[in-house]
Formats: sequence, C-alpha cells, structure tokens
Amino acid sequence: MTGGLLLVASMVFIAICALAWSARAGYLQWQSTFTHNAQVSLDTLFVFVDPQSLFRVNVGLFLLLPAVVWLLTGVPFMALLAALAGAFVPRVAWIVMKRRRLDKLLVQLPDGLTMMAGALRAGASLQNSIELVVEETPAPLAQEFSLLLREQRLGLALEDSLRGMAQRLNTEDFDLFVSALTIAREVGGNLSETLDRLASSLRAKAVMEGKIRSLTAQGKMQGVIVGCLPLLLAGILYVMDPAAMLPLFTTLYGWGVMAVIFVMLILGGVFIKKIVTIDV
Repeated sequence: MTGGLLLVASMVFIAICALAWSARAGYLQWQSTFTHNAQVSLDTLFVFVDPQSLFRVNVGLFLLLPAVVWLLTGVPFMALLAALAGAFVPRVAWIVMKRRRLDKLLVQLPDGLTMMAGALRAGASLQNSIELVVEETPAPLAQEFSLLLREQRLGLALEDSLRGMAQRLNTEDFDLFVSALTIAREVGGNLSETLDRLASSLRAKAVMEGKIRSLTAQGKMQGVIVGCLPLLLAGILYVMDPAAMLPLFTTLYGWGVMAVIFVMLILGGVFIKKIVTIDV
C-alpha cells in the first residue's frame, strides 16, 4: 500500500515538474517572440520604447483583465474573452499606430515631392533636395527621408535605400516615388518635372480617395452598428434577467450558440468590408 502511494506521489510530482517546465518554456518563447516583434514594429514606427517593459504590461493585462472581469460578472467565458483581448491588445495597438503613421506619410508626400522638385529646379543636387525635405517637413516624412540620408552616408547605394524604403512602407504611393526616382537616375530626364507630375497625381488620387471614404462612411458605420448590436442586446438582457441569460454562458449549448453568432458576425463584417472597400 505504501509502495503504491509512493508511486502515485512520484508520478504526480513528475507530472507537476513536466507541466512547470512546459509552462516556463512557453513563457520564455512568448517573451522572446513578443520582444523581437515589438522591437521590429517599434523601430519601423520610430518609437523608442523598451520592449521588455511592453511585455510586462502585456502580461499584466493578460492576468489582471480576466480576473477583474470574472469578479465583476462571475462568468468564466467572459473572463476567457477578456484574457484573449488582453493578449491581442498590443497587436491591435501596433496596427492602429502603423495605419495612422502611414496616413500622415501619404498626406505629406506630395508636398515633399513638390519641395524636392523646386530645389532641383533651383540647381540643388538630389541629396540636397532630400536634406531640404528633412529640414522643412515634420515627422513622419522627415524621419523616413532622414533614414534615407543616413544610409547614403554609410555608403549604401541610393537604389538599395529606395528599395528598402518601398519594402518598409509597402504602399503604392511610395512605390511610384521610388520607381520614378530610380528610372530618372537610370535613363535620365527632367527629374523635377517628373516629381511635379507625380505630386499632382498623388494629390488627385488623395482627393478621389477622400470622396470615396465620405460616400462609404455610412456603410462602414452600419457595419459597426450591426456588429455591436447583438453584444449590446445581450448585455442589456443579462442585466435585466441574469437567470434567463446565464445558460448562454455556462452550458455547452449556450457556448455553441455564441460560437455560431460570433462566426456570423465575422462573416457579416467581412462581407460589408468587401462591399464598401473600393480601390483607386
């Protein structure tokens, strides 16, 4: 009997040790992946923050947010959703920051090209015209052109620097700028006139995209309202009659219904996005 108990205790101890080792390995892998991706993302955005500090904030959100939701609602499923939300908050924040920075870049680019074209007509070299853009324009365009200049001073070829800029930003407007500059350097021609025409084309494109965004804003808002309405109604009904709504969060059938609703909401959002998204 004692030998059997010792065997069971040994097996339990080994299982706990294996589980702890697996949890530690998973935690270290998560930390390494998070800090690496955060460092790359923050460098791309020219945001200088310690990735380790961001990782600690993310761990805090991942642990504290579910506990707070569980204490407030008493529903394990809602706590699980809160844990998933806490895990994905950094990714969503990075996407929003990147989108806003890219929008600012696209707004500033035509003015920067016009400034470069004016400097070239006045007799300045291409490098001097880029320096003028760095000095006279605000971030983030000044940051990108400043990085271009630093790479030039380190001996990197202009074509390679421009190609790196195009890959880093990955937008059609900057692809056009890089292509125009590269072709003009290879085959010759009036670079100032090329930049002026490109700036005019980008301004016309921005005006057209603004009109499209205005016309499709109602459809996007309808998609947001339709997507949030079931969640709002579920919350109101839970407050009004918790006993009737509790099986939705605590039974297998309720979880299945919520999974179906979640999938249908995602499909509806995808279809609405496809309808209101128009490429120029």
